[in-house]
Amino acid sequence: MQSAIIVTGAAQGIGAAVVSKLLQQNYHVIGIDKQPAPANWPVQQMIAPQYQHHWLGVSQNITDFEETQILLNTLIAQHHITGLVNVAGILILTPLLNATETQWQSSLNINLLAPIFISQHLARHFHQQQHGSIVTVSSNSARMPRTQLGLYATTKAALSHFCRNLALEVAPYVRVNIVSPGSTHTAMQQQLWPDNQPPASIINGDLNQYRLGIPLRKLAQPADIANTVSFLLSEQAAQITMQEIVVDGGATLGV
Repeated sequence: MQSAIIVTGAAQGIGAAVVSKLLQQNYHVIGIDKQPAPANWPVQQMIAPQYQHHWLGVSQNITDFEETQILLNTLIAQHHITGLVNVAGILILTPLLNATETQWQSSLNINLLAPIFISQHLARHFHQQQHGSIVTVSSNSARMPRTQLGLYATTKAALSHFCRNLALEVAPYVRVNIVSPGSTHTAMQQQLWPDNQPPASIINGDLNQYRLGIPLRKLAQPADIANTVSFLLSEQAAQITMQEIVVDGGATLGV
């Protein structure tokens, strides 16, 4: 049976780029996203006809933890699942002094608890079958303070450290790694722009926000993140676990 990879947040952005890359590598890919009607997801425009029979889109709100567990059990019974890519997340912009309980709970549920519970569930399965790989998309903001991004950065920092601890516990059969993007040309990134163009401060830095620029002088593209995810899932990374690869053009100066 063909190996299958589950990708959350698959409808668009980085998740869609991951789906497209994995399909080109002849995986069967199961995409999960809260958007309804998978046939209308933006990712559909990225999937060539020859790969459509290797693709399954499932609409599911991953913060409905019980229903998600039921879905995972169904997928495990129907497919030979060997990998998980956690991409789904939300970005709520607010100063931490103004952050509400509702905002915190939403960020924690989507960015932290949902990927934790999904990773736990599939890690048990991978450990039992003695084979599997998990890659979680975190953020370079988990490593560096950012104004207005405290909710997001805090949840991503916790998620990254969960992954390192999980990697230790599920070795030697399961590998768990992290990819932490910087500024990437996605709809989430565009929330930070005043118009449809990235502000110069993203590339050049902004001392008023204590923010460095990007040494490579460009935003990442979703495909840049997908390429790194694909590598970590592959046998080329067979000796890599518990690691975090930062894909940010040098914006965090390797810290």
